[in-house]
Amino acid sequence: MKLLFLAPQPFFTNRGTPISTRAAIEVLGAMGHTIDLLTYHEGEDTRIENVTHHRTMRPPMVGSVPIGPSWQKLLCDFLMTIKAVLMARRNGYDVVHAVEEAAFMAWFIRLVYGVPFVFDMDSWMSLQLVEKSKLLTPIAWVFNWMEKRTVRRSQGVLAVCPALVDVALKHHPTGNVALLPDIPFTGGDNTDLPEALTTATGTRLMYVGNLETYQGIDLMLDGFAKIADNHPDAVLLIVGGSAQHIKQYKTKAADLCEKGRVVFVGPVPIESLGAVLSFADILVSPRTLGNNTPMKVYSYLQSGKPVIATRLSTHTQVMNDEVSVLVEPNPDAMAGGMATLIGSAEKRRQIGSAGKTYVEREFSEQRFRQRLEDFYNNLPGSGRSKANGGIEPNAA
Repeated sequence: MKLLFLAPQPFFTNRGTPISTRAAIEVLGAMGHTIDLLTYHEGEDTRIENVTHHRTMRPPMVGSVPIGPSWQKLLCDFLMTIKAVLMARRNGYDVVHAVEEAAFMAWFIRLVYGVPFVFDMDSWMSLQLVEKSKLLTPIAWVFNWMEKRTVRRSQGVLAVCPALVDVALKHHPTGNVALLPDIPFTGGDNTDLPEALTTATGTRLMYVGNLETYQGIDLMLDGFAKIADNHPDAVLLIVGGSAQHIKQYKTKAADLCEKGRVVFVGPVPIESLGAVLSFADILVSPRTLGNNTPMKVYSYLQSGKPVIATRLSTHTQVMNDEVSVLVEPNPDAMAGGMATLIGSAEKRRQIGSAGKTYVEREFSEQRFRQRLEDFYNNLPGSGRSKANGGIEPNAA
């Protein structure tokens, strides 16, 4: 088939959704499909079998496009919509594969040119808007209405986690909804790691990722503060984040930072993720908002290090108490989970080993490839996806 793959994101950049996009187009290209990939202006060029990469022009006053909803992203999406429609008019595609809000563009292309589309759902966008700011609730209501109708008009939905599968199944007329979870990414580069990371000693707890509010950084810092005095050997390493966010949280944890108990390592290339995780004894995912599973969780589990995570659907749809330490999203519970793992090397070994075995069984590249191949091989048929048989929530 001839595909138009719409990915409204900087590409290629080493962060969650672009990594998933690359994995998907590699699989589709290897299947023999011819793909026109359309992305934002920003990112590194890549060469992938059977894929031709197209970019939008850079909007005025827009340089780097931040993560999440923003005015920069809105401008980029406007230009991308125009280019996508022009490409669809010229090139006679069989299917449009649309990631996130590009599904709205694909819906319009279907309306005008009759080209069916696949909705690659990485999040429920209206929920993201409300989580960013309650002031966006009226806009979120409109997005929610649009999302439901876009699901109904799609030929099928690929959802990144079980919670989104459930949402899509409520609205898709034929139930052609398949689970396509992320896969672990660790990279192979271990050069030029920050000294703050490589010289850290003691029992090292580690968080890796951006420092946006929804990630639960306040919860993690508050929990660690509660156990710091009783566990003087423990240190919390925070990897990633913008300069503004690092400054904000350094102020919050000023006393522990001065004592070297909380260390802000700063950003590192994602190619070094595996090497970075090797310096941890315990990994923390304190996320407090959202229903999609953080991509880093899969890499956390693959590292073989024990994971502490909040007992919310963002985590529990993938992990259970056998492969992680799940805690309620409050400082006392977070402190208790940290203390449990700090105090028992055997518990750390047991949980870490179970998590690694689980993720390698359920979220391997082979499983990702098979799920996507099954979904696409089934598109011309009855409309019922054979890829529905993914993991069950809480299965391990």
